[in-house]
Amino acid sequence: MAHTRVVIVDDHALVRQGLRLILHGVAGIEVVGECSCGEDALKAAVKDRPDVMLMDVHMPQGLDGITTARHLRQIAPQVRVIMLTMFDDRAHVEKMLDAGVSGIVFKHADSSEIVAAIQHGQPGHPYLSRRWGQRANAETVSPSRTAERLSPRETEVLVLLAQGYTNREVADALHISVKTVETHRQHIMRRIGLHSRAALVRYAYQNGLVDPPVPGATEDHRGG
Repeated sequence: MAHTRVVIVDDHALVRQGLRLILHGVAGIEVVGECSCGEDALKAAVKDRPDVMLMDVHMPQGLDGITTARHLRQIAPQVRVIMLTMFDDRAHVEKMLDAGVSGIVFKHADSSEIVAAIQHGQPGHPYLSRRWGQRANAETVSPSRTAERLSPRETEVLVLLAQGYTNREVADALHISVKTVETHRQHIMRRIGLHSRAALVRYAYQNGLVDPPVPGATEDHRGG
């Protein structure tokens, strides 16, 4: 049975030890390294060749988790980042999703959520902690009222954003400026009555614009 190789990244040794204990003995998961900062995480991505980095978003020394995740997309795009955070406000969740993470789990969540995020979170189908998923679900509106409101270009932007692309990557894929992508995104959110990227992703699932995550799948489904 293939193992999902995990590197734990947190600036607190006790937190790293606790996470290792949570993952110890979980079938199909193998902890292959630990790091205390973002710079070491970037080195470990090359040296240890993990499938997943379980990373704290807030690391005061050096690169924070979000910046590290963005760098990983460039040097090791095959590595999935599961972000651990104490922040549950929309702004922080938006920044993490924009960085292309494969999952967001709150530190106070049940340990089963950490395991589920590692097993099922994907760049195009990020695993969202149940607490945030409930908020996003509450914001989602009826497809019958909104599906016809988006232009073809807006639909293209929505699909790419829901698949985990950053604004820059959407701009490059569609040969438009980042500012234009941001404008399209604002129009999309306003037209369909949503207020967060998490809700936007869920809307894309419910309207059949992107396929929902398949339990057990770990590969990156983004287009080339």
